[in-house]
Amino acid sequence: MRETTTIKRTAAKVTTPKNRIETPFEQSTKSTGDFYRKVQEKAYELYLQRNGAPGSPEEDWLQAEKIVKGL
Repeated sequence: MRETTTIKRTAAKVTTPKNRIETPFEQSTKSTGDFYRKVQEKAYELYLQRNGAPGSPEEDWLQAEKIVKGL
């Protein structure tokens, strides 16, 4: 009979200094991620407002983008 071996993997803990300044790339990706998260949440709200009735996820997304941008 063959024995199985379990390997436990642990993630390395990464620490950053509290006074570290973000690079422009880090700032833009952070704000982009925030924007898409907000759009995603708003699109889901629009879906829920329809009570889950059939609709267009693309239209929900486009409308959510307009709402989040404040257009």
